[in-house]
Amino acid sequence: MKAVSILFIVFTSIHGLIHLMGFLAYWPLVKLSALPYKTSLLNGRWEAGAGGMRLVSLVLLLAALGFLAAAALLALKMPAWAPVMLLSTLLSIALCILDWQAALRGFWIDVFILVVLFFVFGLRVKPAPFEAYAGQAGAVTTTAIPAGLPAPVERFYHIYHGDAVPVYKSAVFSGRGTVRFMGITLPARLRFTHQSGEGYRHYIETTFYGIPIMKVNERYLEGHTRLELPFGVVENDPKVDGAANQGLWGETMFYPAAFLTYPGVRWEAVDETSARLYVPFGDEEQIFRVRFDPQTGMMQRMETRRYRDEKVGELGWWGDINQAAGEEGQPERTSFTVTWEDEGSPWLKAELEEVVFNSEVREYIRQRGP
Repeated sequence: MKAVSILFIVFTSIHGLIHLMGFLAYWPLVKLSALPYKTSLLNGRWEAGAGGMRLVSLVLLLAALGFLAAAALLALKMPAWAPVMLLSTLLSIALCILDWQAALRGFWIDVFILVVLFFVFGLRVKPAPFEAYAGQAGAVTTTAIPAGLPAPVERFYHIYHGDAVPVYKSAVFSGRGTVRFMGITLPARLRFTHQSGEGYRHYIETTFYGIPIMKVNERYLEGHTRLELPFGVVENDPKVDGAANQGLWGETMFYPAAFLTYPGVRWEAVDETSARLYVPFGDEEQIFRVRFDPQTGMMQRMETRRYRDEKVGELGWWGDINQAAGEEGQPERTSFTVTWEDEGSPWLKAELEEVVFNSEVREYIRQRGP
C-alpha cells in the first residue's frame, strides 16, 4: 500500500502540473503546441473571448494547486488530502467538459481519481455500534491488594482501584475502531467476550460506508483456538493456541484486576517503571513485560514474543492502552492499539464503548456473531 500511495502521489502531481500547463497556455503566458491558444470552448459553440479564457486559466491554476496540495497532504499522511483532491477533481471535470477536444484524456483521469476517492471516503465512514449486549451485569465482589508486589505494580493498583480490587469472572467489551487487512485500513466494530483467565470469543466486522463486508469469528476455549476468517478456518495448531492464550491475557489489561485475582498469575520486579507478568498456559507459563507511565503510574503497555503465522513465526508484539478509572474502579474511557514489530504501526486501533462485567457468558461465548 505504501508503493501504491507513492504512485498515486506521483500520478496526481503530474495531473496537477498538466493543469498548470493549461493555465500558462490559456492566459496566455507561453505558447504550447499541445495546447494552442484559443478563445472558444465547448467545441467552438461558446465564444469566451480573451477575458473568458483568462477566467478559465485561473480555474486551471486553482485545480493545479489543489492537486499538488492534495498530493503533498497525502505524502504527509494528513486526512485533509481527500476532500482537497475531491474538490480539485470536480473542478477539473468541469474544465475538461468545457475544453473537451483537448482534455478528453484528462476527463478519464479524473474519473479514475473519483473511483479511488469513492473507496477512500467509504473507508472513512465509522460503523454504527453494535446493539447493547443483552446479558445482565453480575454482582462484583472485592479483595485486598496483596502485599509484596513490585513497586510500579503496587502503585498502579492503588491509583486505579484504591485499597481493594474487584473480582471479575467474565467481561464483555464492545467498541469501534480500525483494522488493517492486507495493507488496507478498514473501519471496524468489535465485541470481545472473556471468561477471565480461561478463554474468549472475538467477533469483528469490518465495514465500507458503514456496511459490513468481512466478519471474523474467533474462539479460544478449553485451550484450543478456532479462527474463522474470510479466506478460511484456522484450528488444531498448538502454536496458534499459544498465541491465543497470549491474546487473552494481553486483552486482560482492559480489566487489570484479574492479574491479581486469577490463580497462577504472578509478578516479578524489573525496574521502577516496568515488571514481568507470568500467566498460566496449561502446565507452562507465558511472560509479558508490563510498562507503567512514570508520571501517572498508569499501565501503558504489555509486550511479549508471540507466534503470528508459518511464514514469519514468532515476533515482538505489544498492546498499548490509554485508560482512566471511573466509578467503582470500572473503566471510564479505554482506547487501545495492537502492533507487530515488523509493521511499525498498529494493525488494530479501537475505543471501548460498552463494558459489562460478571455476566453469565458460558453459552454466549460459544455462539457466533455479535
